[in-house]
Amino acid sequence: MKNRYQKKLYEAEYLPDIRSLLYRGKALYPHHTVMVEIAGKDQERRLGYRELCDNAEALGTAMIAHGMKNAHIAIIGENCIDWVQAYFAIVCGVGVAVPMDRELTESFVRTQLRMSDTSVVVCTDRYAKMIREIMDTEDFLKSAIIIHAEPGKEYPGFLRIDDLIEEGRKLLANGNRSFLDVEINPTEMCEIVFTSGTTGANKGVMLSNKNIMTVVHSAMTLIRVDLQWRSFSVLPLNHCYEKNTHLLGGMYMGLTICFNDNLKHVLNNLNRFKPGNSIMVPLFLDTFARRIRVESEKANLTAYMKYGIKFSNLIRKFGIDRRRKFFNPVLEKFGGNLYQVVVGGAPLNPETEFLLTSIGINIINGYGITECAPLVAANCTRFSKPGSAGMVCPDVKVRIACPDENGNGEIQVKGDNVMLGYYKDPENTEKSFTDDGWFKTGDLGHLDKHNFLYITGRLKNLIILANGKNVYPEEVEEMMTNAIPYISEVVVYADAENTGIYASCYLDEVYIKTNNIADPQAKLREDVAAWNKTIPSYKRVTDVFVSEIEFEKTTTRKIKRNTVEKKVG
Repeated sequence: MKNRYQKKLYEAEYLPDIRSLLYRGKALYPHHTVMVEIAGKDQERRLGYRELCDNAEALGTAMIAHGMKNAHIAIIGENCIDWVQAYFAIVCGVGVAVPMDRELTESFVRTQLRMSDTSVVVCTDRYAKMIREIMDTEDFLKSAIIIHAEPGKEYPGFLRIDDLIEEGRKLLANGNRSFLDVEINPTEMCEIVFTSGTTGANKGVMLSNKNIMTVVHSAMTLIRVDLQWRSFSVLPLNHCYEKNTHLLGGMYMGLTICFNDNLKHVLNNLNRFKPGNSIMVPLFLDTFARRIRVESEKANLTAYMKYGIKFSNLIRKFGIDRRRKFFNPVLEKFGGNLYQVVVGGAPLNPETEFLLTSIGINIINGYGITECAPLVAANCTRFSKPGSAGMVCPDVKVRIACPDENGNGEIQVKGDNVMLGYYKDPENTEKSFTDDGWFKTGDLGHLDKHNFLYITGRLKNLIILANGKNVYPEEVEEMMTNAIPYISEVVVYADAENTGIYASCYLDEVYIKTNNIADPQAKLREDVAAWNKTIPSYKRVTDVFVSEIEFEKTTTRKIKRNTVEKKVG
């Protein structure tokens, strides 16, 4: 029996494979722009839905003509139109795509290419030298294709994507149907995605067309975006979250996806593209919220903001929404049109969610994991529960294993979105599933009566103190950042004997300078001591330390906890 939330889901067409999505876009939005990338200070490159489909067919035809049929083909580079064209050509008829993290060192790139049995690499100019060196020293790498090539630059030994597309057009015109006639088996592996590795070694997740299109269908039942909006792409396309829910989901809706060119330019590019929608991780939103608070404090507008939010939220209860009028000067800092952000990848700070939603940026929180392609749960544009990761997707089942007295236990998943397994790693594949076939996420949480999921923490991060108390470091980290405004990043951990809790913090330099804090370490210890008095004794931080540099992160901006220097005493 459907609950009252399920009755509000959107109708969505289930598509059997990624090629069907590509053809659907060409049929429904032939003259609409699908992607925009920055091509210079005042220049942009655009591509339409029809052109994307035609180019993918031509590129795929040429790649098969060059002997790449059934090859494992890696893609590494910055988000760009050619990255996407290469991806569609590969998964729609050529072989198996291996999207790779663009922040990896050469040794990791080499290892993952070998692990995934990759024989062809598609790369941008930035990685051409690295790939050339690997080709010269490894027998397994047979060919390379350059995308986003620098004008006039030579790439010895590389095929050029533009040349391949032109070659493919001629082959198609002459009746070559080697790509067009490929039959796609939705249940076979079409992609190998490496996990982000925040706590350990990477594993190659095998995904099928069915896995990916199940996620697209689930996302479309929950989230919709106005067709007139542009959508801003800031996360790397090699991650399932960005590619499957944003790019592929956006194409289902007929959106225009605008690619950010550099993390340092996020705010500038929000003002350049003026998008209405984006998909982000919590770290971006925490940065936005902190900026709003700091600038309000500098302008002596903190009291005004609090009053405005209180009044605005009051009249919203009566159906009167004036957020975008009241807070227009703040919204202009983010392009002026940003109306909605879908967020996932890590737990979202409720205070960040409250602030941004209160000023007119609706936050749609969700939860996923690479092995689930990745979507498991999400709030909806028609309804949401603040603080939750959303309702379990209609194509997915979730259960909580071994719940404690508060209902928290390991989140386990079953559904057509769940991976085929880890590539050539039966041992870890077997360990990742229960005897009755449920995928073990390693994340902790609970479900409410309406099937909304709440994330508590990570099973591997759980601290079990010597006195038997369970401490979720993510919960303590959230409380600390909410209570102490100049903590930019924090990692909480225990000592070797699990007798005390400690924290390493990276502080907001702008706040420290603006408020003339001469001794940040002393100030931090003083404020943590005061904050400790407001929380249960077993969650109190024994000591705190200041990091001089930001913590190392994955490309989806999650802190690599195992690389943080952990000091005790």
